[in-house]
Amino acid sequence: MAGFLLPALLILLLSVALGSAAQDAHDNGGGRIIDGYPCPRLSRPWQVALLDGNQLHCGGVLVNEWWVLTAAHCVMNEYIVHMGSEYLGRGQKIRATMSFRHPGYSAQSHVNDLMLVKLSRRARLSFRVKKVNLPSRCEPPGTTCTVSGWGATTSPVATFPEKLMCTDVDIISSGVCRRIYKDLLGDSMLCAGIPNSSTNACNGDSGGPLMCKGTLQGLVSWGVYPCGQPNEPGVYTQVCKYVDWINDTMRKYC
Repeated sequence: MAGFLLPALLILLLSVALGSAAQDAHDNGGGRIIDGYPCPRLSRPWQVALLDGNQLHCGGVLVNEWWVLTAAHCVMNEYIVHMGSEYLGRGQKIRATMSFRHPGYSAQSHVNDLMLVKLSRRARLSFRVKKVNLPSRCEPPGTTCTVSGWGATTSPVATFPEKLMCTDVDIISSGVCRRIYKDLLGDSMLCAGIPNSSTNACNGDSGGPLMCKGTLQGLVSWGVYPCGQPNEPGVYTQVCKYVDWINDTMRKYC
């Protein structure tokens, strides 16, 4: 698989019959960009990859010089955090061993699927490496956003890109999304997709950013498998509801 490892913990998989769990999360990877395009150069300076050794594990974002935000289901004992290049073989790489999952995270329901990872040394900020903008409000349904990552670009047979990939999706109302996913959709989850389109995030992109109007509105959390099935949108942790927890946790463990 082009030298990459699918993330160790993924999403709750959904069968064609909506709302039924199909497989244990440990068996599958985290999120891929399907039908996307190469991200414009230097357009995602806050994007990071969490590597297991030299293999892709998950995505994430740089919150400040010391902290990375990602999905809680991406937890490992040790991370190599890549930043500063659209290509995984270039840029900065910083080791991290400290991570703090949201205390309310559930591996079964995927509620509160976010985690902070503390770097072992300060990231060097530059025009290639910048802090992400946390949201001051929740963007409404219909807002166009961009999700990005190095995850596989085909599913179920995985192929992986050399360069960071992007795709544009719209925020979907919780009412519409709840009709698709029933009670699997929690109050702190956000759906995004394009009607009748296969473009989506799914294996390898977990924890990666959904950026809307320049702010971080979502982290890739879960979705259907195989990825890219029309009218089955990706599900994200809704970051605007966790800004206080993010800031409080960084202060507590500074």
